[in-house]
Amino acid sequence: MIDELATARRTYYFLKSYPSLLKLANLEGYSGPYAQKAIEIMNLIETYREDLNESKREIFDNLFIRKQNETKRLPQLFKDLAIDRVAYEHIKVEILLDFAQSYRGGVLLSWHC
Repeated sequence: MIDELATARRTYYFLKSYPSLLKLANLEGYSGPYAQKAIEIMNLIETYREDLNESKREIFDNLFIRKQNETKRLPQLFKDLAIDRVAYEHIKVEILLDFAQSYRGGVLLSWHC
């Protein structure tokens, strides 16, 4: 059985690496294996993001893609999407679990023992 809390937490931290991957992928004069892997992972994240509906993409972007000084505060995000905190948390966990299952055959999934 999947440990949803552990999986969501693990996936969240994985996706928070997006800005670092972006920097690594765009280093001038560096085209080593780490840059290639960063580009590969970025492409997987961006492909996943493009398949989300508009409200999920807005939450995903606010959590992982936008720079910290460009993110929306939660009250503004709730207003823009016409949702409350409970709906937001539900959507966020849904996104994280879905990404965890889709990424490389579920390598981000955590299981109950």
